[in-house]
Amino acid sequence: MQHLWTYGASPINWCNDDMLDLGDNYTLAQILGDMRRLGFRGTELGRKFPRDAERLGALLRGYGLALVSGWSQVHLADRRLWPEELAAYEQHVKFLRDLGASVVVTAEGSGSVHWDRGGDRPRRIEWTNDDWRAVQEGLDRAGQICADYGLQLVYHPHLGTNIESRPEVVRLLDNTHAEWVSLVVDTGHLSVMGIDPAGLIRQYPDRVRHVHMKSVRPAMMSQYHAGRSFLSAVRAGLFTVPGDGLVNFAPIVKALQAIEFRAWCIIEAEQDPAVAEPNQYMRLALDYLAGLSAEGPSA
Repeated sequence: MQHLWTYGASPINWCNDDMLDLGDNYTLAQILGDMRRLGFRGTELGRKFPRDAERLGALLRGYGLALVSGWSQVHLADRRLWPEELAAYEQHVKFLRDLGASVVVTAEGSGSVHWDRGGDRPRRIEWTNDDWRAVQEGLDRAGQICADYGLQLVYHPHLGTNIESRPEVVRLLDNTHAEWVSLVVDTGHLSVMGIDPAGLIRQYPDRVRHVHMKSVRPAMMSQYHAGRSFLSAVRAGLFTVPGDGLVNFAPIVKALQAIEFRAWCIIEAEQDPAVAEPNQYMRLALDYLAGLSAEGPSA
């Protein structure tokens, strides 16, 4: 069965957004040029991208690339922060709308290990039931903002946050409105937490609107669960591309085919590009994924 989706690339394969030394030597022209040579049609936002919609739009068109989405972390567990947080979120949504993006990749940072307003910490701060209700209602509001501009909020379960395990992902999806809050299936983060990505796709077929395709190296996963910090594990190679590591993408591809998924699958594996050369690893991923589809992936 031929797939119906399109593969895009994340610039984080070249230049890391959280650890600024990783790949900082890459220019934006190099990153976009590599994407074009690899045959990709779309990219997510990266830290080296200009935040002027007209300038960025012209730049991307010159490389034949569409802007698919851009990451946004919000802090909605404290309702007192809603006016400030949702106003900033709306500005981000407008920027993405002006560039033709379709989804807004969103994660809640309250209590997390490195996105909480109170600063970094070794372990997350667990939410109360009131915190959960505030986050759920706040995300519904954020999703309505996205819809007002013709976009879709896609929630990204993420290691080191309060929505990382299967019960937490299920709690979020079962207590938000499907119209406003959809799901990013990040195969790497889910797999580290023992969540079967294909099973999650089958359980919530109408919520799956965006996919991040990455794999996991088992040795680093073991170290992460033994207490190694998230960023340290990423720096040491926790994540890798499809075709490398432990994640079997065959059932994931079949599950996406079964729901007739028609959106973007972004190949994203934040690695040290000095160790994992981006072009080599992206080609490995495309070749591997091509072997899983009857007629090969459309990059």
